[in-house]
Amino acid sequence: MDLMGTSVVKGTLADGTEVRAVTVAAGTALETWRVLRDAHATTGLWPFLVDPEEPTVLDKLPLSSEKRERHRGAAEIFASGDVPTFHGEPRADQVSAAALTTTIGLLPAEYGGVEVPGLLDWDGAPGTSGVEHTAVLADWRRRFGAELLTVTRDRIELRVPRPPTDPKLTATVAREQVGYCPGVGLPSTGTLWGFQWE
Repeated sequence: MDLMGTSVVKGTLADGTEVRAVTVAAGTALETWRVLRDAHATTGLWPFLVDPEEPTVLDKLPLSSEKRERHRGAAEIFASGDVPTFHGEPRADQVSAAALTTTIGLLPAEYGGVEVPGLLDWDGAPGTSGVEHTAVLADWRRRFGAELLTVTRDRIELRVPRPPTDPKLTATVAREQVGYCPGVGLPSTGTLWGFQWE
């Protein structure tokens, strides 16, 4: 099946860039995301899972017209996190909250897709701009190979092929995750990192 041939335009960004989407069978989203990710070198489009129910984040395009003079960098965002106190073990691998979606968004982006929230002006986290999300995700991509997996109305998920394993670094990253998403609860330590904002 030619997935790209079935894609449709869901909206446009302020610069006229098209945001496309493909519809997939229920239960196949994660497998299809991998296929589309592996085709990035040919398509130049980064795939991301969206909300499992309608309306999806793509139905709100354009997401935000908020213009800010100053955007925080990753280090400033990370520094706002408290040292987490664990009650039990940190969260390990789990299934994506959008695994049952039937829609996958596609946007021109570099491999890894970390700039997608910035390109979308994603407004799912009050007080954090899309550009700031990109700064955080780019830092984690550089250090741990993070790839954008999911963007819903209030959630971002990352596939992280090289998560920290050293206890000291794991604790540092846990603090970073809390700084990025104060309501994260137990920080993620496996290869799927999920962040949801109220």
